[in-house]
Amino acid sequence: MPPQTSIPTYGGDRADVRHLEQTDSGQRVKVSHDDRDWICVVDTHTHSGDVSIEFGRRDGSPEDLETPGWLTDNLSRLASPA
Repeated sequence: MPPQTSIPTYGGDRADVRHLEQTDSGQRVKVSHDDRDWICVVDTHTHSGDVSIEFGRRDGSPEDLETPGWLTDNLSRLASPA
């Protein structure tokens, strides 16, 4: 996974994706869109593309955010082999 990229939303916008670190479970990334951020782990070890949301933030404050389908769909595609 590149250090920083972007993924499309279903509405045609783009969300920024920044690689944070490699973990035993996969790649930890930060996805930012508008006033929301999600910290996620993408399983890149088995290439399953499973996405685990660790936590969300709105305007920098922790919040239980809904996980949009575009986030998991597109992160899974990034983790899949070409």
